[in-house]
Amino acid sequence: MRSIVATRIRMAQPTQLVRGMHASAIQLAGRKKNMANFKAAAIKNRKEHSEIYDDQDSMFDIDDMETWEYNDHHTYGHLLLESIRDVRKYARLVKFELPTLAEHAKPFRPPPASHCLRFERSFTLGDRDLADDRKVVLRVTVSQLGLKGPELHKFLLLAGVRYNPETDELKMSEGREATSLLNKKRLADTLSALVAESKKKDDMFADVPLDFAHHTHKPRASFPAEWLPKAK
Repeated sequence: MRSIVATRIRMAQPTQLVRGMHASAIQLAGRKKNMANFKAAAIKNRKEHSEIYDDQDSMFDIDDMETWEYNDHHTYGHLLLESIRDVRKYARLVKFELPTLAEHAKPFRPPPASHCLRFERSFTLGDRDLADDRKVVLRVTVSQLGLKGPELHKFLLLAGVRYNPETDELKMSEGREATSLLNKKRLADTLSALVAESKKKDDMFADVPLDFAHHTHKPRASFPAEWLPKAK
């Protein structure tokens, strides 16, 4: 099929065919030149890598190992020396680096009464993107929210089983978001929505009694005072 097409083109336009053959010949020569350069580079690269691999293999060749002259530690001796180096490294850090951190120390100031929210989360070392690490727990003492009378009654109704009447603590957890920061933000927004809803005067649910049947009282035995040693 190619020969027929070429014959027709030669008969119709012989000049264009010669030009096309001349251009293809130049391109073919350039490809051969590039192929030759590529082969030379590949041979050179293979030779260099073979020399490197030969040097690495000779390091672990039994025939090339040096004769043992009883002038070095065995494997466990080197491990012991490495552990001693680690201990000395941290001892130097404690002696020379820790004193320089004293100028950056800040005195502890307890949080004010307005900072009543406590957020808790776990962190697993050596692993990432665990569901337990994304989970955030919010704890707050209800008496610090500033709710009184009907507002407090409505808030406890909305809180439901998340409220502990023994410790006056509200506990909520969140783990549906992708990160712990988003879960923390969602908990804060949920608490704000609960407080805002409890302050609405449209319906205070005064006729609905509080039910703390979900909470089971766990008595805790106190240490007997007569068992304590008497001060001299």
